[in-house]
Amino acid sequence: MFSVLRIRDYRFLASGQLLSSLGDWFLLLAVPYYVLELTGSAMASGFSLAAGTVPALVLGPPAGALVDRWDRRHVMIAADLVRMMAVSLMLWVDSPNEVWLIYVALVLESSLSQLFNPASAALLPQVVGREGDLHSANSLSALIVGSIRLVGGPLGGAVYGGLGFAAVVAIDTISYACSALCLSMVRYRPPTAPKRSTGAGRGQLGRLVPEIRDGVVQIRRNPWLAALAAAGALFALATSAVNVGLIPYMNLVLHASPQILGLLFGAFGAGLLLGVPLSRALTRRLADRTVLAGSLAALAVAFAATFNTPVLGWSFVLFLTIGAPMVCFTITSGTFVARHTPDAVLGRVSATNGFLQAAASLSGMLAGSLLSEALGVVTMMNLCCVTVALAAGTTLLMPRRQPPVPEDVPLKEAA
Repeated sequence: MFSVLRIRDYRFLASGQLLSSLGDWFLLLAVPYYVLELTGSAMASGFSLAAGTVPALVLGPPAGALVDRWDRRHVMIAADLVRMMAVSLMLWVDSPNEVWLIYVALVLESSLSQLFNPASAALLPQVVGREGDLHSANSLSALIVGSIRLVGGPLGGAVYGGLGFAAVVAIDTISYACSALCLSMVRYRPPTAPKRSTGAGRGQLGRLVPEIRDGVVQIRRNPWLAALAAAGALFALATSAVNVGLIPYMNLVLHASPQILGLLFGAFGAGLLLGVPLSRALTRRLADRTVLAGSLAALAVAFAATFNTPVLGWSFVLFLTIGAPMVCFTITSGTFVARHTPDAVLGRVSATNGFLQAAASLSGMLAGSLLSEALGVVTMMNLCCVTVALAAGTTLLMPRRQPPVPEDVPLKEAA
């Protein structure tokens, strides 16, 4: 997995991801607490968590089309710099009447992330190629994310408690600046300028709609990508509903304290880390279709065992089993899309998948809340198990044979 670090451009790409993600996790914990302290309103605090979800639904597909038009490295650098300025707006907030500025900053930050994320996904195979290094790079990214989940929350809480909200905002601002600096060191340049449609009498906005449609058509006409997109949406629907029901489950069923909850999240994070080498080992021996279906089936079993065993001691072991299959599915699906999607539409395909998963996540949050109240949290969790099992079955709709690898990106870039 670490062999991909021999590629100079990838080292800078991964460093930017590490710095930016660490700052984001600091802020993720601090913002709702700070809003709650200023306003005394749980609803206002909840709005701070929801503010970043709307741009994913509104801007996701158009952002993917723009990413395929422009130099992706430039898009990422510009997004980092604007996000840095957006986050810095929070430094001016010190009273309840100014909380609206936090919401504006979060919406701006999330809006630019809709450009950054598909650009990053599309740039990766250009930097490392489409062979084994691509899976190694995705595995290492998952390792970075899992590590940040383990340390980002506690560190953010410590900084917030010891130095205050302004210090957390400053760290996130600096992290974006450092990420932009790392990306500016990437030497890769596209061999040709991105192709643009030149329809007569149509402006940039007029061309955007058919370009977005091209990304949707690419998924719809490709049986592998279509089945994977559906499975990813079901996966997002179930996991977001589980996230909503997790706190009530801990409180009402396990009667666990917040400190115990933190330890259980740590066990989940450890499972994510264990899943990274497991994913690498499985994809070397099995077809992607088998790994995808098996990971989701294992996740359904892990959910069923975890939420039907109301014993706190066992929960630590069972939470460990959730993370591994979850990260196996995430790494394998991300690598599959990057490897088998033509470069010209990779940004749009990534953004369309992101849009579908964001819509499914919002639906899952709403359904999880309503069903927990109507049927009870354990029944709702069991419905999530069934949904994940359906996602596993959906991946089996992918044809058994591997799709061809597009030839528009070299299979292996020079180190």
